[in-house]
Amino acid sequence: MKAVIIGSGISGLTSAALLAQAGASVEVYEQNPNIGGVTAFARKNGYCWEQGPLLLGEFLPGERAYELLQSLGITLDTVREDRGIEMPDYSMWHPEHYAGPYWRRERLKELFPEEAKGIDAYYRFSDDMLWVQYYALRSEKTGRLIDKIYLFFAWQKVKKYAGLSAEQLMKRFFRRSEVRALFTGILADMCVAPSEFQGLGVPFFNIETAFDKRVPLTVKGRQIRGGYCYIRGGVEKLVEALAQKITDKGGTFHTGATVEKILVEDGKTTGIRLQDKNTIEADIVIASGGGREVFYDLVGSEYLTDEYREILEEYHPMDAVFMVHLGVDFDPLKYQKAALCYYYNTYDIEASVKKLRDGIYHEGYDGFLIYVPSAVSPKMAPPGCHAVTIYTICPDTLREGNWEKKKEAYADTLISLAETHLPGLTEHIQEKLIMTPVEYRNMMHLEKCSFGGNAPIMGVRNSPHVTPVKDLYFVGAQSESMGGVAGVMMGAKKAFDEILKRDV
Repeated sequence: MKAVIIGSGISGLTSAALLAQAGASVEVYEQNPNIGGVTAFARKNGYCWEQGPLLLGEFLPGERAYELLQSLGITLDTVREDRGIEMPDYSMWHPEHYAGPYWRRERLKELFPEEAKGIDAYYRFSDDMLWVQYYALRSEKTGRLIDKIYLFFAWQKVKKYAGLSAEQLMKRFFRRSEVRALFTGILADMCVAPSEFQGLGVPFFNIETAFDKRVPLTVKGRQIRGGYCYIRGGVEKLVEALAQKITDKGGTFHTGATVEKILVEDGKTTGIRLQDKNTIEADIVIASGGGREVFYDLVGSEYLTDEYREILEEYHPMDAVFMVHLGVDFDPLKYQKAALCYYYNTYDIEASVKKLRDGIYHEGYDGFLIYVPSAVSPKMAPPGCHAVTIYTICPDTLREGNWEKKKEAYADTLISLAETHLPGLTEHIQEKLIMTPVEYRNMMHLEKCSFGGNAPIMGVRNSPHVTPVKDLYFVGAQSESMGGVAGVMMGAKKAFDEILKRDV
């Protein structure tokens, strides 16, 4: 079987590695000069930066991405870590001496004693959701009746919250916006408002292990919590490992190769046509990238069902990101207690997302994060120096002005805001690389920069891996798997499993 993979981001590489290991003849076509997509490093004069805060879930032993890599014979060098949060009026950094898995709960009750009852209720709900996830994954994996029974009883504890948005859920538990924003602030990263996001999902973006690496993953002998880690050497090590697996199994890469058309005959894909007009025949094609770009531009809407066209029209791509990558000659961890911290400057997440949708960039005044990848991977900076990224979400297109004319001023503002947390930052800058939505739009070959995939809005579907065109599969952050490194990897695995069924 010959397989053509369009795109060499993590979803494309995972798809190619799985197929190559299964004995398929694999060819990967990438429009950019290098493979990896947004998981490839940005580089300048001895500094390397990851494209965002890649503190990853699912990559520790026993977790899904780890097990998938193990099945491919890949073991990454990872280090378990956590992050901090600074709110406008209080902070959440793990205590120097371990205070148990619920120290954030107790700190919140000290800060907001009038909210104690709701805080306790939220944490019971959060734990119940972790058990629901545990038994859902276990029953899917084992198919055993006993696990399905446990899932049924676990679900009874939380089903009364089904159908609530994150905003409604937070109001169910808390009266004060200061507490609500602690749990919903992360939604801004996905460009989704609390009123749009499924409330049952809130605990999975607030697992206590993300804020204290000492919290155990297991409860009563079962691993119900996920852990978070960095890949030593940066996420590009994952790109390299997958690429090596593909080439070891006879797969080939074609960089700087733009696919102009996915060829379809009698409702079945037969291969691809490149921009240089060369035609590549294939038994199956796996495409990643933007859903509308793939299906409207490369395939053609005439080959889609009404249902699939409706999905393509309904989904809402996330907005963009603005990053200022810095090379500095001092240690930022003298002031920031971990490699990653989120700095929120507002409690009104709903209003922040609305401004974003209206093309208004907050310039960092609503919040930003500071990430120091070289704290874990020292070779990402010259000796005695560090790589630093200051990151915000932003509109793809500004309501007023354009990114090229405004990027230097926006970068200066962001550096100034970061300097309130990293004193003396400006005088220590050795290198600067500004990445706007325009650069990311071009890198990902999207009409609109959608850095993390599609906004996870309640009731809105995303494009399934199995498409209306026979032997054409769709993977990546704009597919049903949604975004995140582990998410797109597991989506690629799901698509691969569907391909195996094809030959049964």
